[in-house]
Amino acid sequence: MPNAFTPDGDGANDTFRPLFNGEVFQDFQLLIFDRWGEKVYQSKDPGTGWNGQLDGKPMPSDVFAFFMEYTLMDGTEGTEKGEITLLR
Repeated sequence: MPNAFTPDGDGANDTFRPLFNGEVFQDFQLLIFDRWGEKVYQSKDPGTGWNGQLDGKPMPSDVFAFFMEYTLMDGTEGTEKGEITLLR
């Protein structure tokens, strides 16, 4: 998982999502929370990713918490959690 992203529309590093090749997830969920614990993003699509917006409005530069649950195609289950820095 990357630890920072810059959603500036340049086509590089514009979304926060897991980096993977091919169809590896059987089940997936990504949650992003602000510093007060409010959920700002949720997705079950590993290819979409968070674009740094909430309700269509850009969030300010800050550090956010992420939590990811997944099941891989081979049945392996796992979780990842950490922080992501949004840079404007």
